[in-house]
Amino acid sequence: MQKSAQRVRPISWWWALLAVALVASAVAVSMVVMLAQTEGLHGAQRATARIDAIKTALTIGAGTGGAAALLLALRRQWLSEHTHVRQEAADTIAEFDARERRITELYTAAAGQLASDSAPVRLAGLYALERLAQDHVDHRQTIVNVICAYLRMPFSPTRPHAEDAAESWEQERVVRVTAQGILTGHLFVGGGRGDDPTWPLNPSPQEPRFWAGMELDLSGATLLDFEFTGRRVEMATFDEARFFGTANSAHAEFTGHVSFDKARFEQGHGHFLSAWFGLRVTFIGTDFGSEQAVFKGATFTGMVFFREAVLPGGVCFEAARGLADFNRSWGSVRQWPDGWTERPLGADERMPLLAPRFSRWPESNLPPGSSTWALIVPDSAGRPAD
Repeated sequence: MQKSAQRVRPISWWWALLAVALVASAVAVSMVVMLAQTEGLHGAQRATARIDAIKTALTIGAGTGGAAALLLALRRQWLSEHTHVRQEAADTIAEFDARERRITELYTAAAGQLASDSAPVRLAGLYALERLAQDHVDHRQTIVNVICAYLRMPFSPTRPHAEDAAESWEQERVVRVTAQGILTGHLFVGGGRGDDPTWPLNPSPQEPRFWAGMELDLSGATLLDFEFTGRRVEMATFDEARFFGTANSAHAEFTGHVSFDKARFEQGHGHFLSAWFGLRVTFIGTDFGSEQAVFKGATFTGMVFFREAVLPGGVCFEAARGLADFNRSWGSVRQWPDGWTERPLGADERMPLLAPRFSRWPESNLPPGSSTWALIVPDSAGRPAD
């Protein structure tokens, strides 16, 4: 800003000199013109006319000087305002740079704590990252990516026998469950349906902890008692992930693409009661374990792939529905598990409802013969394949 002031000063001098020259020129020109008009006069009449000409020229000069002074004052005001605006812009940039530098320092320190050998230090790093993400929306996805990357690090779900190793394992288990809780805790939609009985839900305005538009990459992660009930995520990848213990995604909303390809539910079962699947969902080669996979009341609004899914415990699609006119960018025919298909509602048939507290349908239900939705039903054999 000092350099700018130095550039402005000589320009102001030039304007002052220009004003003086303008006034002098106005006086000189007007005097020459006025005196020229007295050339035909004589005696006292000529003297009086010349005095009047000089007075008129001086008056014109005074008026020109006043106009020049006003012009200079306006220019000074403009320069002052322009300098103030530039100073405010410079201060804003400096403040932004300082804030970003501070955020980067805090982020680097917190992320570095995740590499510590001490579990309490790793926990402190996770909570520091959570606080940064909560306070700075622009950095949320980056911090979510860091936490997901931590969960993708190798971890054995089996407790070792050696006492020292078992203690370290228990501490790491606490850290990982905490990391999962930070991710899922900020994806909870919250609130009620209010006057709008349709789904998906809208986040309650009283849920400032909700992080909208997040994407999760938990491919290959080992997830322990993964609680995803009522959560919403934009896109998610669980390819080759291993689920141990609870794996509850009831009422979850996957609004974009979600993939569980080659994931394994090694304890518990895949529970997607009344879940909402958006553009595309893939369960290609997914091993649902020995217990029944539950998709009771689920909604499929896009492409579906269950190709080569392993379902030794069977699967439930009771009251599940699929959008009839879905986006066919990834295929035109949904791939349901063996023994299952979809069919439109009959002319006099209504969509079945679950119990009210589990239902995702409007309370009025769909009209008979609705062409919007199709039922997920056993194939033509009348029951799913064994």
